[in-house]
Amino acid sequence: MTRFSSLFLPGLIHLGSIAVVGSAWLYQFAGLLPCILCLQQRVPHYVLLAFLIPTVVMFFVGGFLPSLYALYRKVFYVVATLTMGTAVFLAAKHIGVEYGWWQGPMACGGLVEKMTSPDQLFALERPDCSKPTIIWPGLSMATWHLLAVLPLLGLSLIGLWRNLLSR
Repeated sequence: MTRFSSLFLPGLIHLGSIAVVGSAWLYQFAGLLPCILCLQQRVPHYVLLAFLIPTVVMFFVGGFLPSLYALYRKVFYVVATLTMGTAVFLAAKHIGVEYGWWQGPMACGGLVEKMTSPDQLFALERPDCSKPTIIWPGLSMATWHLLAVLPLLGLSLIGLWRNLLSR
């Protein structure tokens, strides 16, 4: 396996994660205020993005230190599997709150936590986590997030299986 082919799967996982977070940011910049659970769903993607630069660096260094590169790939796939598993869990949790299967956190639909003046104390409110703000076409944003991270979890599991169990 060449270094380029061994970088394809991590690159695909990174691109998928960037696409998910980027689309969330685009909706936010367009004026859609995220709820507390929406913000929680972004955290696994931020953790995975922290591995983007080391992945690129290891691609170039891997030719000189192949054992270090192999170890890094294993660590990357363990982290990617854990973070994408967490992303699936958080998306399913948000969907459950939207359908009323369980209650969301106390801060759902509550006041924004960071206030710059006392006048804003009752002025700003977060959207209610149990009420989807956009349903397109028939699916909420939390459901779309789940559909986006399930393939990323699958790719992470494939990489984990290839790097840990087959050697």
